[in-house]
Parts: sequence; structure tokens; C-alpha cells
Amino acid sequence: MVPCLGLIACAGRDAVPPPCPPRFEATAWEAADLLFRRDSFWVGGDGAYSVDLGTGQVLWLFGDSWIDPVGRHSRQSPSAEMVSNTLAIQKGYDPATASMRFFWRSNADEVPTAFFPDESEARYWPGDGILLRDRLLLFLMKVRSVPTGLGFEVYDWEAVLVRNPEADPTEWDMTWLETPVNNLQVIVGSASVLVEDGFVYAYSSREPSGGDVYLVRWPEPEAYAGNLAGIEWWAGDAGWIIADSGSFDPQPVLRGGGTEFTVHRHGRDACFLQVQSVGFGPAVLTMRSAAFLTGPWGGADTLYRPPEFDRAGIMIYQGKAHPQLSGADIVLTYSTNHFHFQSQIEDSMIYYPRFVRLTETR
Repeated sequence: MVPCLGLIACAGRDAVPPPCPPRFEATAWEAADLLFRRDSFWVGGDGAYSVDLGTGQVLWLFGDSWIDPVGRHSRQSPSAEMVSNTLAIQKGYDPATASMRFFWRSNADEVPTAFFPDESEARYWPGDGILLRDRLLLFLMKVRSVPTGLGFEVYDWEAVLVRNPEADPTEWDMTWLETPVNNLQVIVGSASVLVEDGFVYAYSSREPSGGDVYLVRWPEPEAYAGNLAGIEWWAGDAGWIIADSGSFDPQPVLRGGGTEFTVHRHGRDACFLQVQSVGFGPAVLTMRSAAFLTGPWGGADTLYRPPEFDRAGIMIYQGKAHPQLSGADIVLTYSTNHFHFQSQIEDSMIYYPRFVRLTETR
């Protein structure tokens, strides 16, 4: 049986859905962009998942990030290094007025390294995460280099449990969890993670990315304890199933999804909104809506066409919503990059997350 997923779902899946999606006006938020640009050492990155830590603090999770260890705020510095992942702690919920502190590691020679350390043939990019009472559950995508395409592939997932998320990240008590395998090449937690009605839900993309998105869940007490073995998969009319049930046939909850996106409940309308970027290279930010986490999802409406859209060689990707942030009805970010790596090094106007403000008009 499908659990109650909130106000609408309690009435049953045949209930009349809420008036959704709402209408928004989207504008660039340049004052907030400075949040990512003030640090002398952290000089660019992508990914940009955010997790509300409570008490006015927000955790940011970044993928490949540039560090200038001499503090000249330049990717062209002779000692600048790109590391696989970094973190930041934002203090204050309004990004236009908040402060930010970034975190990575260094080796014995003081060369910057990833916060979640690389392995011999693999590195980690962030998925999403969730604060469960006084613990933090983070999902990571496992990435390796390949000689084709963009030069990488996402091929597995990991999860980390932090037992003291209120501490400075350099003092985190972290445990790498045992994660169940699946034969679908689904990267669990690559997209949005949220808690509803006693369960932790994780949207998870199938790789190589073909747009199929699956939904998995755990009882919140199990996730809190770091026990991910009893993962359940949404299987359409069959409801929730487990991998060893003998009839393992999970069904996508969304087609045309990206590897990374966000889903959150829009409070006033009591529906769920899904935000992502659509396009390869030039891209737009889009929104879908549904009355249930499992769908059905409506069509993707274009929210915002970034000003970088018409630039030659540009990459626009990783559109996400950050509903815990203030300063707009909904706050979005997206990432920018360039197909030519040298342009990323030389052009300080790209390879920082960019903010977008949504103002509700209906």
C-alpha cells in the first residue's frame, strides 16, 4: 500500500490534485552570486546540493572544485588545483547577506585534495543529503575516467553517515555505510533526498543517463541508524518492493529526468515541485509538478533561460531548488562550464554556481 504522502495523498491517489504548478517569474540574483565568489582560496566548482542543518546553517556540497592554495583567488595560479569535491557551511539563510566557509583536505605537502578522498581509480561527486534529527546522511556518486564522451562515467554510489553534523566538518565523525548493489545501474541518491511520513526517499538516476529516474526509500529509523540494507523500490501498481522479493521489477517514477535535480514540497499548494536543467550545452531550467512523490509528473515547463545560453561552447547544467533559503519564494541555482577546459581556467565568469530568484505570481 502506498503510504500517506501528505495532505493530498491522504485523500487517495484519485483525489483532485492541488492547483499546481504555481506560476513564477524568474530573475537573476547577482547579489547572491557573491556568496560563492568571496573566498580567496575556493575559486569555483559545480554540483551545489544544499542541506538545511538547522540553527541558521546550510551545508553545500560541490563536485570538481578549484582551490588556489596561495589565496590569490585565481585558477591560473601556478599552484591552483582541481579537487573532486568540497564542502561549505553557509551561515544565514539569505544568500545575499550570508557568510560562507569552504572545506577541503590537503596532503602532507599541503597540496589541496578532496574532502571525500579519491580512490586509486575512482573519485566522488556529491549526490544529495538529509538531516535526520541529529545525524546527517549524505549520498555520493562514484565516478571514473573513460576515454569517450565527456571523459567520465558515474558507475556506483556510496553513503556516509555523520553523527555530529553540528561540529566543524574537519571534526566530523563519519562512517562509510554498507550500500546494497543493484543490477540496474541506478545511482541511489544522485538526485533529491527528502523525508515524508516516516520514510527517507531518494530519487535515483539510471546511468549512463537515459533519463529514467527511480525512487527508493527506507524507514527513517533505519536510515538514522545507517542501515541501508532494507532498501525498497517503487514498482508502480505493485507498490513498494525489495530487491530479494523474488519479483524485483521496479518502475521509473520519471522519464526525461537528469542525473541531478531536486524535489520539494511547495507548502501553500501542498504539491511537489521538481526542478532540473534540460539541454546539453545550452540549457534552460524547468519545473514539473505532482501530487505524489511517485508521480505522475506533469510536463516540464521552462522557468528560466540563463543569460549564458547563447555563448559559444557553454555548458549549463545542474539546475536545483533550495527551498530552505530565503530572499525569494523559491531560490534556484545552476552551474556553468565550457567544453574547452582552458576556457574554464581563464574565464572567471563561469564555473561558479549562479542564483535565480523565483517570485510566485499565482
